[in-house]
Amino acid sequence: MAIDSVTSSSATGIDGSAYTTAVSNDTLTNNDFLTLMLEEMKQQDPTSPMDSSALMDSQLKMSTIQSNQDMATAMTALQASYAASALSTASNMIGRSIKTGETDDVGEDKIYKVVTVDNKDGELYVQAQQFTGVVDGLKNNDTDTIAKYDANGLIYDADGKATVYRVALDADDRFTYNEDGSIKLLDADNAVVTDATVKARYTYGGYSLLYSEDATEIPLSSITAVS
Repeated sequence: MAIDSVTSSSATGIDGSAYTTAVSNDTLTNNDFLTLMLEEMKQQDPTSPMDSSALMDSQLKMSTIQSNQDMATAMTALQASYAASALSTASNMIGRSIKTGETDDVGEDKIYKVVTVDNKDGELYVQAQQFTGVVDGLKNNDTDTIAKYDANGLIYDADGKATVYRVALDADDRFTYNEDGSIKLLDADNAVVTDATVKARYTYGGYSLLYSEDATEIPLSSITAVS
């Protein structure tokens, strides 16, 4: 590897004296220093040898500078490689659930779903939506679709019109069930539906996880668990 050095060109004036005509940047390597030192030794007066310690000292300093530059270049490349690797690893978290060790008002672990990963000034962050609950799905077997129901459990038909039935919900807005395992349905008089046809019409249709609409920025270093 070469580093910048200063070299000059010279010319001879009308009085026969040599003088510098220009100065330009060039490159000198360790081999150049060795060549100069050997040339100096060949050209020196055997009866009055020149002191080559200054040239050797310069060569040693140049080697040190070169080594430092090589190390700096290697460290820069290593940092870039590490940053790219860390970002790639963090990107695998997108769509997965994470915990940060924080708890909610009832003492349960806060859970987030990772939406995106960002690199800000060399530090990685995730944008994540907090888990807020679970909503049960109600299947209408007559239409083979998932029926809609509101916060009070009132069931709507495929045309969006309210029916006379409600699904009974517990304190967490989850379905409640009869002793026979069927979903507890209530009629217009708030009585439990016993009609087998109606009970067979509405059955459990799975569940969906609910998340906050707004995303929270979380440092990657704060994540304690990924699932």
